[in-house]
Amino acid sequence: MKIAILILAAGESKRMKGIKQLLPWKNTTLLGNTIEQAIQSKVNDIFVVLGANANQIAPAITHYKVQIIENKNWKNGLGNSIARGVNFLNKNQQKYDAILIILADQPLINASHYNLLIDKYSQKKAKIIASETNNSPCVPAIFDAVYFEKLVQLNHDKGAKEILIADQKEVYMLHSNVNLLDVDTQSAYEKIYDSFGKG
Repeated sequence: MKIAILILAAGESKRMKGIKQLLPWKNTTLLGNTIEQAIQSKVNDIFVVLGANANQIAPAITHYKVQIIENKNWKNGLGNSIARGVNFLNKNQQKYDAILIILADQPLINASHYNLLIDKYSQKKAKIIASETNNSPCVPAIFDAVYFEKLVQLNHDKGAKEILIADQKEVYMLHSNVNLLDVDTQSAYEKIYDSFGKG
C-alpha cells in the first residue's frame, strides 16, 4: 500500500502580518512544523504545493525531504491547488493507492493523528478517511485513488469539502482529541502561538 502526503501551502494569507507559512512556530515555522509532523508519520513520499510567495517559501524548506509542486494558478483557490497536486502525482512514476491531504496552517495536528488516519485506511474502513469536527468530515483526510479523478476537477476555494459532504456515506470519520484549529487570522495565530507555539 503506497500513500502520498500532499501539504497545501499555496495561499496568500492576506489577513496575516507577513507570509503565514513562514510565521514562527516552536523551533521552525508553521509550514516547517507541518512538514516535520508529516515526516514523522508512516508516509515516506511528501509533496508540498506552493503558490503565493513560492520564491520566498521554497528556500526555507529545501532541507526537508519533500518535493515542491508549484501552482501558478493558486489564486483560483484551494481546490485548484489540490487539483494541481493530484495531477502531478498522477504523472509520477510511482502509483499511489491514496493521498493524505493536509493543510499547512493546522499546527496542533501531529504525526499520531496522521497515523491514525493511515491505520483506518489500511483497515479498509472506507475509501475516504476524514478527520471530524462538529460531526462533519474535514481535512486532514485520506482519499483512495478512486477519487483522484474528482480531485483533479476541483477549481475553487472550498477545497475537498464538497467531495467530503457529497460522498459522506463513503466517508469514515475519525474521532480524535487532536485540535484541528486552522490559523486564518493574525489574532488567531497570536493566540494559539502564545499557548502552544513558543516551544
